[in-house]
Amino acid sequence: MTDQLGEIIKNTLKAIESGKEEIFLIAETSRAETQRLVNELSQLKTNIKEIISQVDCQDKVERRMRQKLMEVNRSYQKYTQKEMMDTYTEAKDAQVKLQLLQQNEVQLRKRRDDLERSLTQMHVTIERAQNLMTQVSMAISLLQGGVVEALQTQNHEQRVEMGLRVIKAQEEERRRVAREIHDGPAQTLANIVLRLEIAERLLELDPSRVKAELKDLKNLVRANLQDIRRIIFDLRPMALDDLGIVPAISKYLDNFQENYGIKCELLIEGRERRLLPAMEVALFRLVQEGMTNVAKHAHSGKVDISLIYREDWTIAKIRDYGKGFDVKSAMNSPGEHFGLVGMRERVEMFSGLFSIHSTIGKGTLIELSIPSNQEGGTTT
Repeated sequence: MTDQLGEIIKNTLKAIESGKEEIFLIAETSRAETQRLVNELSQLKTNIKEIISQVDCQDKVERRMRQKLMEVNRSYQKYTQKEMMDTYTEAKDAQVKLQLLQQNEVQLRKRRDDLERSLTQMHVTIERAQNLMTQVSMAISLLQGGVVEALQTQNHEQRVEMGLRVIKAQEEERRRVAREIHDGPAQTLANIVLRLEIAERLLELDPSRVKAELKDLKNLVRANLQDIRRIIFDLRPMALDDLGIVPAISKYLDNFQENYGIKCELLIEGRERRLLPAMEVALFRLVQEGMTNVAKHAHSGKVDISLIYREDWTIAKIRDYGKGFDVKSAMNSPGEHFGLVGMRERVEMFSGLFSIHSTIGKGTLIELSIPSNQEGGTTT
């Protein structure tokens, strides 16, 4: 029976993996089409501005010619028949040209509206594909994570719940990284490609400007490299593996202070020691999430971070001096305060303690404690 179930899971995994690839292709195709529509829409808006300017100019010409025609009709005895015919022809031509330009403007505006609707639909498609990718990844992780073993245990429900929490945390982390890469390096790289194409054209048209363009590109590449290094550090700080939690947090706070202009002070109490790798990663992520909340919501000019080593517990405290908030309301609204709820769930996975104390206008204290009665050697 177990062999049959294993074979079914294996075949199901293959089918899901194939579907995941299809969803990924749909998402990538939609992104490419979205970029094409964005470029076309940008050019179309430029064309609309130009045609509006032409319509305004032609409208003045048409009114001027109409006025002249009325003048000729009133004082026809002053003009020859040829002058009257020429005036009529010019007025008619001006009117026809104005109508053509107006019709062109209407068509361009209609095309713009169609493109904007298509873009909205493309964004919806991409979002649906991303959500499907997340759900499919969760299904794959659940199947690969040992459903068979879970079915054979007495604590099936608890194990499934814990597994789902882990998968949820993993998927949120993946989405965060994907969002950072999309909004940061991916956008910059697209800009670099565009700038290189411009430099390529300038090489033929105006070589003297190419040097300045390449200098700007070099600065852009350096900035992009910094973004990539920051994302890599956020994924897995090398200092965490080599030196431990304190140096990793210290380096993170240095970067945080530089990026957000918020003064950070790290305080260490007790005898510093290495923890189990999973605990060090958890502590780092918890501090990272807490600092992210400070940057987004606290409006505080200073943050105090304490790391306290006790015999059986490791405690981290994050205190800001910002605007504060209603803790009960925040914790009862997980959809709006996912960061705090995620921190609590991560602490609970380690059988730890989590608390938040906040006063409106006086700041917030986040305190989390993780059992650390087992020490790890060097991390792997």
